[in-house]
Formats: sequence, C-alpha cells, structure tokens
Amino acid sequence: MDIRRLVSCIADALGPHADPAQVEAVAAAVLDVFPAGTALSASPPSARSAGERVIVTAYGYDKPGILAGITNAVSDAGCNILDVSQKILQEYFTLIMIADIATLHGSVRDLQQQLSEVGTRLGVRVMVQREDLYASMHRP
Repeated sequence: MDIRRLVSCIADALGPHADPAQVEAVAAAVLDVFPAGTALSASPPSARSAGERVIVTAYGYDKPGILAGITNAVSDAGCNILDVSQKILQEYFTLIMIADIATLHGSVRDLQQQLSEVGTRLGVRVMVQREDLYASMHRP
C-alpha cells in the first residue's frame, strides 16, 4: 500500500468533517509503527529519500541559541542534518530543516517530543513530519 492511498483511506474513514491535521495525525501514528522502507511507500521526490527523512519546522520570537538548540537535539537523536534554512523575519525566527533519520535513536514520535521540549525551553514551536507523509499530504 502506498502512503497516498493510506492518507485517502484515513480521510474516508474519518468522514467529510475530518480536517487535514486529523488525517495527518492518524497517518503519522500509523507510519510511526512501521520502520522506514517497510511495505508502506510513497512516490517521493527521489528514491534515495523514501521514508528516511523528516522535515523539521520551527517558528517563534527570535532570541540567541534557537538554531543551536534545535540542531543539537536533532544531532543528539542520531539524525544527520541534510539541509537547513533559517531566517529572521523582523523579530520572528523561522526554520525549515531536512534530516536523515536512517540512524534515528527511537521513533519519529520520540524526536517530535524531544524537539517540542527544546522548543518550549527556547520559546519556539517545533514540528517534525516524515517527508513521505508530507509529500502525500501536500500533492495536488
């Protein structure tokens, strides 16, 4: 079964009043149970990235140490940071990062929890989403 089909099945099961956040939460929970590269697959941007990467986003008021705190937590979790873009928009900090999770210690859910805790300490909101799920949720 591919991830697009999974997302479609979840949306159908939740009914017409399901919002994208609910569908994403259920799909993320299902995907968290399966290791990367198992029977579920998407049509990812490249075969190399299928199920082995996450997209990390963060935003909030800017202050020193945010980038360091997030990147250290991602690295400490066993991930390899592949690309990162950070911008200060007036007084707001924004970040988007792509990280390889092939050597992640624990699950994507564990990583989300760790980064949420770091974000709380730093005063920013941090979100983690599997790249394959992101691609499935945001395709036309």
